[in-house]
Amino acid sequence: MSFSIQYKPLFKVDLLHLYFLNNGLKTFFTMNVTEAAKQMDGYALNSFLSIAPTLETQQKLNGYSLVYRNLNSGFTIWTKVSNTDNAIPFIPLPDDLSLTFLVKINDPAFYNYTNLKLDNQGKINYFSNRRLATEVPAFPLINKSGDHFNINETFALTPESAASELTNLSTVEKTNLLGLIRLHMKADVPALNIIDSNGKISNPPKNFELVFANRKTLWRYIFRKDPKVKNNDDVKMEGADPNVLISKSEQPLTQKGFISVELGGKDLPNPDSKLIKPDSLNSKYYSEIYM
Repeated sequence: MSFSIQYKPLFKVDLLHLYFLNNGLKTFFTMNVTEAAKQMDGYALNSFLSIAPTLETQQKLNGYSLVYRNLNSGFTIWTKVSNTDNAIPFIPLPDDLSLTFLVKINDPAFYNYTNLKLDNQGKINYFSNRRLATEVPAFPLINKSGDHFNINETFALTPESAASELTNLSTVEKTNLLGLIRLHMKADVPALNIIDSNGKISNPPKNFELVFANRKTLWRYIFRKDPKVKNNDDVKMEGADPNVLISKSEQPLTQKGFISVELGGKDLPNPDSKLIKPDSLNSKYYSEIYM
């Protein structure tokens, strides 16, 4: 009797950023299948973030016959399965087995277009299906695919927890680190378990999701001469200088699509994400456009 070596998906993690996936005011999660597929066709996670297992996790992957694969939207882990039951990992996976992955920033402008506070830079975010004992019971767990919950500052570790986690990483692993994804075979809540009570792969395999919202800013237009703004325009004078106008409401930054902001019946240009100016006193962010 001959046996073939088989691998099956154990779990998958998608990291979705709405700056790249929204189309102007059309949000990715409200798109139909065709529209969403078109947006995903051009999506490349590695253009702004990189994902990789830690050195310790790579050793675990090798020891348990697990395989790591990068995807355009995230990554997946496959497991070698039993010859007699392809729902059972070839090497049993302990309930307390954890796998940790580094999330690093590739794009220096990441915080410009990501809806996270600028003073959050340098903090370590933690995405897991189990809470650390050093964090509060309300610390958020990683979300399942389809939850569409936006990442926020509540995922940032306390300085004490972050320092403890960083001691396990090499200098290279710490560089440009945005956060850690740590997934346990058995979670704090059953809905996030990767294996069932019999040690079998969840059916269907677990898909997890991290969603980064795109930042909204007030758009500031700086003219060479008075543009003669009227009440029905989408912009208004910001202060005493008639050459400086500002959008009447915050507008989202997106890589694709166009958002209409009118002055005198004509559309004004949309800003790019290269430069934003925070106003920490009023908790607002501005994008400037020279006309």
